[in-house]
Amino acid sequence: MFGRRFVLIATTVGVVGALTGGSALLFWPEPDNWTEEAKACVGDKYVGFWQDNGKYSFKMDFENNCARKIACGIDVTVTNAKGSVKDHGMVIIPARGQTPSEASYSIPTSSSSGMAQTARNCRFV
Repeated sequence: MFGRRFVLIATTVGVVGALTGGSALLFWPEPDNWTEEAKACVGDKYVGFWQDNGKYSFKMDFENNCARKIACGIDVTVTNAKGSVKDHGMVIIPARGQTPSEASYSIPTSSSSGMAQTARNCRFV
């Protein structure tokens, strides 16, 4: 009885993990698809700390200067007096001339100041 229940729970956890983690991997650009040409097309409109209704975040606004849609994998580390926050995510930036023509990425922080390190790898979609 215990063995059968354990197998059922382990299988359920494995399936849920594969669905959530696996779906994130589907959206993350493959390293061999990252190109410097795509990375050069992405311009920063705003990068910095942001406050909205008493909530703080580190925000990055991107714009695409090329005629092709671009997907970028973003890695961010924000350090301030209250600790540090790490995050990675995905931003899809529409081609120049499309509406909307920009994309944003933000990470919640505990204060409106600190030091941030960012990196991005991009590819054409």
